[in-house]
Amino acid sequence: MQFVLIPFTICFLLYIRQENLYRFRTATALKITLTMTLAVCLIVALARDFSPVLLAATVGMLLCSGGDFYLQYIRRDVRKFTRGIILFGLGQVCNIMALFLLAPYHWSGLAVLAALLALAVALKGIGRWDTSANEPWLTIYTVLVAMTAAKSLSVAIVLAGKPGGLLLGLGGLLFFLSDMVLGIWNYRKNHILLADLNWLLYFAGQFLLCAGYIAAA
Repeated sequence: MQFVLIPFTICFLLYIRQENLYRFRTATALKITLTMTLAVCLIVALARDFSPVLLAATVGMLLCSGGDFYLQYIRRDVRKFTRGIILFGLGQVCNIMALFLLAPYHWSGLAVLAALLALAVALKGIGRWDTSANEPWLTIYTVLVAMTAAKSLSVAIVLAGKPGGLLLGLGGLLFFLSDMVLGIWNYRKNHILLADLNWLLYFAGQFLLCAGYIAAA
């Protein structure tokens, strides 16, 4: 993954630039390129050494790639945005499967899940987010992404000192936080810097999850 980091970072900076210039088509193409790059990394790792963990992670990343396409329509087309939410939800199911294959149940997962869900509920309540146009899918997705983050942090505890554990924990947490920032941007405060922060957290999280799966599998 270290060989991919520099070109991935360059592509990400180009993507941010296009988003800030509101160039929809170019930004969409670059966004899909970023996620598909990670999917290819997982496919190569899977081809070299088959693992159910890598298989689940690969399917999950491919689903997220489709989700990234539809998420571009977040303020353009409610139906397409909902499709993106569903694809991301399915991607989280794959992440959860991969994480459970890596490490068994640990009590810390439930404790972290409760804290993350409490944070999501608090942000939604304080910000008075109107998510009715995308329900019940958005609520289901929020629970799933919180489960992914909680399980990834639990895996980091269980696999402490082993390859990939810390990467997975941090990656899952950043993924969850990116969605919280996205919610603030979409439902509360429309500022491009919040959008930039969302994209930074999201792609950093995805990169770390990808690297973690490859290292730990």
